[in-house]
Amino acid sequence: MTKQSWAVVKADRSLLVFPVVAAGAGIAASIVFFGAGAGVIAASGNDWIGIPFLVVGLYVLVAIGIFCSVALSACASRALEGHDTTVAEGLAAARSRLDVILAWAGVQLVVGALISALQALLRDGAGQIVSALVGGIANLAWTVATFFVIPGIALEGLGPRAALKRSTHVIRERWGEGVSGTAAVGAIVFFAGILPGGLLIAIGVVVSSTSAALAVILIVLGAVIVGVAALLQTTIMTVFKVALFRFATEDRVLGGFERPQLETAFRPRRRRL
Repeated sequence: MTKQSWAVVKADRSLLVFPVVAAGAGIAASIVFFGAGAGVIAASGNDWIGIPFLVVGLYVLVAIGIFCSVALSACASRALEGHDTTVAEGLAAARSRLDVILAWAGVQLVVGALISALQALLRDGAGQIVSALVGGIANLAWTVATFFVIPGIALEGLGPRAALKRSTHVIRERWGEGVSGTAAVGAIVFFAGILPGGLLIAIGVVVSSTSAALAVILIVLGAVIVGVAALLQTTIMTVFKVALFRFATEDRVLGGFERPQLETAFRPRRRRL
């Protein structure tokens, strides 16, 4: 299924544009908000003044990521049907869901803050290991519950609450390879791109004391490899999610996938004795 998702991406390279747009817009927003916050803190000498800039900046970053994910999901759905897509189509689809996107960004930010606060409390009271364990479980549970939220927003126009309910319903009724498929794509990209890129960056840092020119080349090359790997992972994963969502909710086999593949990807839960 990962290979087939990649085949869909290769057939429509415009899908790769959305993660690039998200990264560029995120960098620009970070410079504006976090830079402004750092400037205000430096001028006033009061760290608390920078908190509004931090909160607003984080919210904008989350909203940008969701906006581009919705745009990518809309185009991925059309690409799975064999249609040629454009970046403009995806952006238009996301703009039509802007109010939902902004609301869901708020939900994501609040939930993330609550999990972080829970981890901080447990770290002080129960220790680092318990904090990391509980935080990891909470993050995993939220990731699984929201696995199909973006496709629900992009393809069905659902609001935050309805999209979350729809996602959990699909996961509950047709549990299968949603999580393991995510792990598979992540593992493939990690070993094929992120790990080699990270090793090049580490080697560049090590040799920086003896050869600055070689260090710069290795670090830049490693960063490019990591960036490309992250770009591919985001795009392939979105196609994967949309294909599974369309099959789970519409019983449609799209994008060159085969029904046995999709049927084994979603296996009903075993009844408890």
